[in-house]
Amino acid sequence: MFDILRINTVTEQVERTTENSKRFLLGGRTLSSYLVSEEVPAACEPFGRKNKLFFCNGVLSGTTVSSSNRLSIGGKSPLTGGIKESNAGGIVGLRMAQQGLRTIVLEDTPAPDAPWKIIVIGKDKVEFVDGSFLVGKGVYEKSDLLNEKFGDKAGCVTIGPAGENLLFASGIACSDPHGVCSRYAGRGGLGAVMGAKRIIAMVILNDGEVKAEYNDIDAFRSSSKRIITLLKENPVSSKFTKYGTAAMVDICQSLRVLPTRNFTHGTMDGAEKINAQTMYDTIKERGGEGLTQHACMNPCAIQCSNVYPDKDGKLLCSPIEYETMALMGSNLCLKNLDTVAQMNRLANDAGVDTLDCGAAIGVAMEAGLAEFGDDKAAIAMMEDIRNQTPLGRILGSGCKVAAQVLGVRHAPHVLGQAIPAYEPRGTKGMAMTYLSSPMGADHTFGFTLRDEDVPTTKEGKVALSKKFQVIGSRMDAMGVCNFVRYSVRNDMSPLLDLIKARYDVEISTVEFDDFVKDTLRREHKFNGEAGITANEHRFAETFYEITQPETGEVIDITDEECAQARTW
Repeated sequence: MFDILRINTVTEQVERTTENSKRFLLGGRTLSSYLVSEEVPAACEPFGRKNKLFFCNGVLSGTTVSSSNRLSIGGKSPLTGGIKESNAGGIVGLRMAQQGLRTIVLEDTPAPDAPWKIIVIGKDKVEFVDGSFLVGKGVYEKSDLLNEKFGDKAGCVTIGPAGENLLFASGIACSDPHGVCSRYAGRGGLGAVMGAKRIIAMVILNDGEVKAEYNDIDAFRSSSKRIITLLKENPVSSKFTKYGTAAMVDICQSLRVLPTRNFTHGTMDGAEKINAQTMYDTIKERGGEGLTQHACMNPCAIQCSNVYPDKDGKLLCSPIEYETMALMGSNLCLKNLDTVAQMNRLANDAGVDTLDCGAAIGVAMEAGLAEFGDDKAAIAMMEDIRNQTPLGRILGSGCKVAAQVLGVRHAPHVLGQAIPAYEPRGTKGMAMTYLSSPMGADHTFGFTLRDEDVPTTKEGKVALSKKFQVIGSRMDAMGVCNFVRYSVRNDMSPLLDLIKARYDVEISTVEFDDFVKDTLRREHKFNGEAGITANEHRFAETFYEITQPETGEVIDITDEECAQARTW
């Protein structure tokens, strides 16, 4: 039995109901996209009364299974104009499970001048609390104030000044195990949807008394240990344990797909200054609060996160991920990790997606607002976003808006969402994934790079992208960290055995993948009904016309091939 809590943000009425289906059992993106497709009119305005926000945890939330407490947040995106699922680590999914909740729904939208509210969810009641004391403050200060008021063990979600001002690149920050709202559902502008609903924070108290029950506890423990063994034995996930996602800097540099100079190049001279080894050595040398390994949720056997300290050993930013190192580093020709960390911190405090804002700053540099490689100018632009200056609001609305306002043709986005950190002309599998994703350009949607024998050719990439769209979506479908996919990509039985041992519910691999493919079909159908056409599943024309210097490639994927990759 899985409870869904519906909260009307206008009337403050609360309704708790119970569902009992395999879709609600799985949770995650399987559930969030289903609910969006069923309850949100595709043609509605993202900031209007008909849009909803769905917070869904996964099938193994609240258990001891490694990396199983991710949170999926769904709604209609103001950035892409289509369906969105954005997910985050942290403890919010766990706290929901301890309150007996699979889903929290925020419905309706108050007047733009309605007072800001905090929704507090506990075992005995749900209440709306005045949130005016948080208004205008950065996420870090909001996090401290929420901890003071509700305790540092509560699961909090909040938005920054960008979300309050409805900027398209704003995300939703979630509490990490240390009580800091630093784990982001960053993509797609869902922080602005939360802001439109005048909800400045949501708090799930640490007083939940619902404990996981097991059909076969011995089998569950055995299967849980098997997952840990698989994660430690897998060469990809085990490498992430030491270096985190920053290991991708050297990989992408060698493959000539490291985005550089507003995605006009695929390599950067001096990339080793911002790579994983440099970050690892810097953290070790500075000591103090720095950590080369860090878990974004408990339990986690991978611990791919990090805590990057300043020169005095004090926390500067946690974490720095590869995507940020590329979009705010090489993409801007910046070669100083301290600069990247400072920009990352400012983005976290403003409550914005580091990818879209990094891409927007790259566009601004191409427009002549600053020189590529200018650390001070890049930091100043991030401060503009944090301080909500006119330029900051443009950049905080994402790279598509920035390019339109600043007159830049080479805008690195698909469906309005910035391209992640893999230059698409050099990796046609990732390009196919970007073009076919219903979420806008999204690397987690179907990560092909490690399996592309010849990245620069489009041959076979429709099938390859579709294969990994299913593999990646499996993890999102059940609230499990995407890095687990490397250990179960060819055999889902370890995770399906856990479901059987926990709930006494049999789900075959075929049935599970049917849920995944139905989710993909629903997402694309929603987008079509929202008015998104094949014309928008394209890169900017410059990617088709201008050769990437390092590979000699342009995008040569046709609309017909892209349509095949979107057909399920």
